[in-house]
Amino acid sequence: MNEIDSRKRATEYCRALNRETDFDSLLGTGQEGYVWRTNDNSAIKVFDRVVNFDRELACYQILSTHQISDIDGFAVPEMLQFDSDLRVIEMSIVAAPYILDFGKCYVGRPPDFPPDVMEAYEREREEWFEGNWPMVQSALWTLETLGIFYNDARPGNIDCTGHPESKQTGL
Repeated sequence: MNEIDSRKRATEYCRALNRETDFDSLLGTGQEGYVWRTNDNSAIKVFDRVVNFDRELACYQILSTHQISDIDGFAVPEMLQFDSDLRVIEMSIVAAPYILDFGKCYVGRPPDFPPDVMEAYEREREEWFEGNWPMVQSALWTLETLGIFYNDARPGNIDCTGHPESKQTGL
């Protein structure tokens, strides 16, 4: 990840909209890029990789088309705007319980992993989410009905805190 380049693109994006990026308010960082708060109380995600930008944009377009801001009790950010040239998506900021980060999703088709890999993935998620895995799994199945195959289920991306069906807090 190149933070300097990401900051430049974030600044350029916000400047065009008469906004500012709050670089002191880093909301997230990961393999795909950086997420910062703007002075308009929105978040901008600046992507390093085109493929992750394209996947996340496709997911948000599907969610927008269906006017979805909630999946089985999990808040989903609303896409506000985007810039394909700068690889920036601007979205609303949500509180837990939430589902975030669609950059590794498969759109229109499930991932083509061998059954043993998928079984290991399921076991790992069941351990991570403990008693909340069935609730998370239900939300993922709902996404699949929209053609979104979520491939990065982990507590940092899917926060069960405050969900009415949550078995414990802090996940």
